[in-house]
Amino acid sequence: MKMNIKNIIIIFLVALLGSGLGTFGVMSLYNKEHAPVQENSVTINEVEYANIEKTDYTKAIEKAYNTVVEVTCEVKTNTSGNFFFFEGGSSTSTSAGSGVIFSSDGYIVTNEHVIDGLVDEETLKVKIYDGTTYPAKVIGYDTKTDLAVLKIDATGLPYASFADSSQLMLGQDAIAIGNPLGLGISCSNGIVSALEKEIYINNVYMTVIQTNAAVNAGNSGGGLFDINGNLIGIVNAKKSGSMVQTSVEGMGYAIPANTVTRIINELMANGYVKDRATLGVKVATNSSYYTTNGVIITDLIEGGGAQKAGILPNDIITGVDGQEVNSYADLSKVLDAKAVGDTVKVTVTRDGQEMEFEVLLTDASR
Repeated sequence: MKMNIKNIIIIFLVALLGSGLGTFGVMSLYNKEHAPVQENSVTINEVEYANIEKTDYTKAIEKAYNTVVEVTCEVKTNTSGNFFFFEGGSSTSTSAGSGVIFSSDGYIVTNEHVIDGLVDEETLKVKIYDGTTYPAKVIGYDTKTDLAVLKIDATGLPYASFADSSQLMLGQDAIAIGNPLGLGISCSNGIVSALEKEIYINNVYMTVIQTNAAVNAGNSGGGLFDINGNLIGIVNAKKSGSMVQTSVEGMGYAIPANTVTRIINELMANGYVKDRATLGVKVATNSSYYTTNGVIITDLIEGGGAQKAGILPNDIITGVDGQEVNSYADLSKVLDAKAVGDTVKVTVTRDGQEMEFEVLLTDASR
């Protein structure tokens, strides 16, 4: 009897052990088949993307991405010296920006400030979507609107379609595509934050689109696109906190597409913008060393309206048609509302005496 009970217990334990080993084997096999792939001790989950639908952003970027290019060139920049002790000099540096192809045969729009101070056109290069780099030439530029047209010798290129920027709405999606920091083309998204925003940049008042899409140095000349992949503006500036205590982000600006269209047509036809009224003077863009009121005339354009009217170099313009002028931007804004052939009353100060002249506005040339 004792032997039988002992045998039964042994048989039971063997069966129990066998059952446990079988269960362990099944679980080990299951875990092995379903374990994540291990690579360098990092867990990589296998995900199947084949059936995921494209988003509106994906479709827009697919349409617009290859129309944006990298623009580089060598430029000369002035270095300001100490006003009392020595003159400023100049140095050469590489300018890296962006551009947008607007025709299949290689016409590209960018910012004028990207090529401002161009040392030699031979240094001007454009890199397109497939990595090919082309030499480029300048077709025309316009400082007032900060736009320039370049040309590369290529055909069959993808090119941007332009939206009607007058139809933009606050809050609609916006996608910035450009070459930030010269590190290659990339995208960022945001919304249209403001319409017809007036900003003061490089001594000029400009009416622009504001966006919170991330833009940085190098995005200049790149595109701001809508959710359909259509160009709504050319990125040209951002608000920076470098000169103030408050950090500033999410305030980027773009020249509206309708303005871009008008200017590039002028540049392709003439190399400059025709029928822009001018006094025929050159003024100091920063005259704070000399006067706190008005702008100083540094030179006269030969045959211009100011010269014919009797205005002289070193005269200080303080007003035009009764509107006060304290900066180049003020003067520019007044003249923007005038047309070639108009006559304006220009108030100047000469040797402490106020004088008034009637000046016939002529066409500003390049």
